[in-house]
Amino acid sequence: MSMKELNALAVQEIRNNYFLTGQILSLSTRDLLVLMMEPITSGRSLSLLADELLQHGLRSLSELSEFELSMRYGLNERQSFFLASLLELGRRQVVSRKEDRVTIRSSANVAAFMMEMRYLEKEHFVCLFLDTKNHVIARETISIGTLDAAIVHPREVFSAAIRHRASSIVAVHNHPSGNTTPSPADIDLTKKLTEVGELVGIELLDHVIIGDGVHSSLRELGLF
Repeated sequence: MSMKELNALAVQEIRNNYFLTGQILSLSTRDLLVLMMEPITSGRSLSLLADELLQHGLRSLSELSEFELSMRYGLNERQSFFLASLLELGRRQVVSRKEDRVTIRSSANVAAFMMEMRYLEKEHFVCLFLDTKNHVIARETISIGTLDAAIVHPREVFSAAIRHRASSIVAVHNHPSGNTTPSPADIDLTKKLTEVGELVGIELLDHVIIGDGVHSSLRELGLF
């Protein structure tokens, strides 16, 4: 039996299981991946590909860039771009549900909203974009770095802020070590963001560092 026929059987079995219940919730994450990758995959087992993609869990998969997806799982450009786009759409749906009811009044609000960053293995630099009432209108990952550093330039931060029409921003990044003590680089970046924010009229309200169940606010520490 050819690979095309094997894949067709795998897809048909999933569809049959769906038709028995009529509930999309009855499909496993693996089933969903097989169905989504089927139109753009040939000459390769869909079942094995789904197993490979999920071997470290869906959370780990969603943290990979399009390039990392391509290199790690041997995907072509079309496949990796499609999968990265799909994962980003899912992340935005989760974020949008949170953002409907999030107002930032303190660093504790930021930490509660962003505490999932404590589980990230690399340093991520994220910006929360706020309206005039301090409601979160968007969230964007500006940079993903190494275990202990995320390289960020103010132009990326404020170009995103202008795109989202933000009145103010809150910078957030994680320390995978769990220690939330600001580094000299953290302090220097905060000062640069404050200065650029004053020039463009978009205030940096705070810079919050997320650690292992704790957080630090550079504003509350008096560092800007």
